Amino acid sequence: MPVSQSHTDPLQPTANRLTEVPDHRIVPAPWRLAGSGLIIVTRPDSSDPSLHRFTQDELRPHALAGLSVTMFVDYWRSDAGPYRELLFIPCRFRIGGARRWSISRIFVSTPESVVGGRANWGIPKQIAAFEVEGAAGGRQSVTVSRDDGLVAAVEFEPVGPEIPVTTALLPSRLLRLAQYRDGKTFEFAPAARGRMRLARLLAADSDPQAFPLPGSGRVLGAFSVTSFEMQFPASRVIKGLP
Repeated sequence: MPVSQSHTDPLQPTANRLTEVPDHRIVPAPWRLAGSGLIIVTRPDSSDPSLHRFTQDELRPHALAGLSVTMFVDYWRSDAGPYRELLFIPCRFRIGGARRWSISRIFVSTPESVVGGRANWGIPKQIAAFEVEGAAGGRQSVTVSRDDGLVAAVEFEPVGPEIPVTTALLPSRLLRLAQYRDGKTFEFAPAARGRMRLARLLAADSDPQAFPLPGSGRVLGAFSVTSFEMQFPASRVIKGLP
């Protein structure tokens, strides 16, 4: 099994990198991925200005009170090649009469992931540089930055026994995401299985103008995903916002 090694992604976190990726480099869905990561589930402070700082204007009226999710993912392999990502889901939204998660902020380490994520699932990916110290399954320190400085940083370590997990035990309605982009709504439900442990957050930092502070609010659970396999299916695309 691949092991995540400490290194800084050589890509420069500048928007003009995207112009170097022609249309034929967009890898169509579905994507099959494998990797490791960190999941932080919080009950946010509704008065925190960073909670919906990055939520689209069209979605703000549909926001529901509830849980927020921050994730760091180190994809060892995918149909678009290996890459890393840091994402934030502020809450669930009522879209088309149903509750849907929606990613409001996300940074990834490769332009292939940016253009594929936007085209296939309407995910608002931006590029950044990732520095990771430590290996999957152990203590790790993650720093995400752009040319204008820090995006976010988090340090964590796994604790307790490792357990198997699978999304197959959950109804798909609990996993479904909806992303609004270019006048269209993209709906999809990823499926995954893997192994994880509880995690202890040791440190966190961010530029609030770039990314919400990881673990801000009341932390309900932090989980070190030591390994997983995942599939991102093709989206159901709807014109407008239902």
